[in-house]
Formats: sequence, C-alpha cells, structure tokens
Amino acid sequence: MKKLLIFTVLCAFLAGCQNHGSRYNAGSKKYNTKSIVNSSVKSGGVNYASVTQNPWHYMLTQINVNVPNNSRVVAERERLLRNPKGFENIALRSEPYVYYIINQLRKNKLPVELALIPLIESAYDPLATSPAQAAGLWQFVPITAKEYGLKRSSSFDGRRDLIASTGSAISLLQNLNNRFNGDWLLTLAAYNAGEGRIQRAIDKNKAKGLSTDYWSLDLPAETMHYVPKILAIIDIVKNNKRYGIKLPDCNYENSLVRIDISKNVSLAKIAQYSELSLNDLMTYNAGYVQQTVNGPFHLLVPYSHADKLFKKLKSENLVVNQVTELLEDVPHNNMPFEIKSTTIQYTGTNAKDTKLMLNGGKKQITYQVKAGDNLYTIAQNYRVKITDLLQWNKLKNMRVKEGDILTINLVNSNPI
Repeated sequence: MKKLLIFTVLCAFLAGCQNHGSRYNAGSKKYNTKSIVNSSVKSGGVNYASVTQNPWHYMLTQINVNVPNNSRVVAERERLLRNPKGFENIALRSEPYVYYIINQLRKNKLPVELALIPLIESAYDPLATSPAQAAGLWQFVPITAKEYGLKRSSSFDGRRDLIASTGSAISLLQNLNNRFNGDWLLTLAAYNAGEGRIQRAIDKNKAKGLSTDYWSLDLPAETMHYVPKILAIIDIVKNNKRYGIKLPDCNYENSLVRIDISKNVSLAKIAQYSELSLNDLMTYNAGYVQQTVNGPFHLLVPYSHADKLFKKLKSENLVVNQVTELLEDVPHNNMPFEIKSTTIQYTGTNAKDTKLMLNGGKKQITYQVKAGDNLYTIAQNYRVKITDLLQWNKLKNMRVKEGDILTINLVNSNPI
C-alpha cells in the first residue's frame, strides 16, 4: 500500500491519515474488547445518561489507560499542548458526530478511546481528503473502502457518510485487533500503515530474535508518530484539568438525527426548509456527491432542526417513517414511576412518585428526576420531544439533576 502523507486540517499537529492493509480476517469475532493499553476497562454497565448528556465526559469516565511516559509519547504530548486552543476547537468540531460514534463503539464493546481516531485522521471533518485519496471522518483509502463494503459512485461516497463509514471502521478495527491477538497498539499501527506492513516488521524482528511489541518495531515515520500521538491525546483527555484543556461542552440538540427521504430532492431545497446553510447541510451529508440526491436516502440534520424540517418535508410527501434518533438503541424502559392522585392510580416498576392531573382531558404529569436520568432518556420513555421538555419546564439547557421536578404533557406532546 502507498504511504499516506500527513494530512493537515486546522492544526498540523493533529493530522495524519492512515493506510489500511489489503486483507483482513473477517471471519473471526474474537477481538479484544478491553482498553487500548493495559487491557483493563471500567465495568459496572453502560451509563446511557452520560453518553447523551456529554459524550466527551462519558469518554472521560470510561478511560482506564496507563499511558506510557516514554520519550515518544512525551514529545507528541508537548507538541499538542503548544496550541491548546487548536486542540479544543477540533475536539468541539466532533459535536454532531461523536454521539453516534461513541454509542456505536459502546454497542460493539470496543474501547471508547477509539473515538479519538477521527480527531487525528480528519479533524472530525467528513469532507477531508488526503493526498493519497483517503476520505471521510475515518479516512478510508479506496481499496479498503471497497473491501469493507463502502459504496462509491458518481453520486455517493460511503467513506464520507457518518453511518456507513463508522460501521466499516468498527469492522476494520475489530478484524485488525483479532489479527494482532488483542494488541491495541499494533491494531492502531495497522490502521495507519496497513496490516501487511506491520506483520512484515513483526516477522523481521522475530527472525532477529528481537521483541515484537509496537515500540520495538521498525515502522514508517508516520506510524512511529501515529500511535504515540493517540496515546498522548488519551492522556490529555484523561488529565485535561492538569493540562489546562477544556473538553467540549456538547449539547444533544446539536447531534445528528436521521430523516428518511422517499423522493429526489435537492440539498439546497432542504437547506431552505431547515434554515441550515447549504454548506453545513452538505457537510453533515458529505456522502452525497451531488446536490440533488436520488431517493430514497437518509438525511442527517441536527436534532434542533429536525422537527420543523420533517413537518415541511411531510407536507410535500418527501419523507417516510418518522425522525430517527441515532441513539435509538437506548432501551425503552417501562415507565419508572408510581402515579398517584385521588381518582387514578397506576403502578410502575419503581416507587417514584408522580402526580397525574386531569385538565380538560389532557394528561399532565410531574416527574421527579432520578439518578442517571437525563432529558434524552426521559423524552424517550414518555415519547415526547426534548424541545417540548425544555419549553414546558422553562429550562435554558439540557442539564437536570436528581430530585428536579419536571412537567410532562402526555397528550399535547408530539412524539418523535
């Protein structure tokens, strides 16, 4: 495989595009699901609330990596910290995409630190292209894209599509990790340089009776920097306060949701309907090469724009289904409350008190926030919109804490 040149987006110190090897063991599923460095990951179940509240803070709670403090990692960390604002700006750029990526990593039992790969590969820009024609958030080169089922045509490039490319990247990482017996440093090196290049370096060291761990291998210069750079970023995220780095304060309203379009329509028209700029809409939907997209297709827009856009598109018979939130695999728990009033009583799964008021036939409940709740999970359980919860309760942001009382209208709400 060709060696990729370092790709620069916004900050030169974060850039570097990968090569991928041409063959992977797609048949085995015995990949290492533990942490990148010390094969130790925090247990205790998944905190869905943390993912939806702020995926970067969720990542922070899950990282359990002892980053080596060797000269190569130290050098990369010092280089990154020379421009802390640049690091913060690129991290914030992840906001529309990182919810989905972290949730997919979690769903596939992979280390959440792998969500930092697009930070290095593309600076979280789906429109990014390297000199070797690697493209998208995960920077797939054409041969690997084809092998991992990413379709390319004159109208669509799956390497730039959030959903398609993330699925393929996860498959690639799983297969590489299985190929290198659960060693995440070798896995990341192979993601950058290609499986064949890493295996040849291992075989060369074996023939000389030398160690075959990542740090001992003779690799291309880019790969010699690539893995230490990822480790340095993990260390910076893990110890962000020590290094004076502010992690992104993400808002779920800015995460992407999916609308399924049934007919041909131009992105310019959709931009007008959504009040998004055409540039932003094309970035979120970078997989579509042409401005007029042939239906059916999926459209990705920020949550805050989805409801109004969906209604407009529905009025023109351009949509199928409802708006689909990309974290829809969050379990829909039974209503965790006990409703009490003088006339009606319902019993749920937990002893949480909620009052039901009858107002002209409209059901309005007051809900006490439990530990682990957030607006997303509450909205999902009651099939109401987050924007409605914000309006009904005069909330200025998505933050709620245990013990808060929320008003929820069960009839007047518009389920997503």
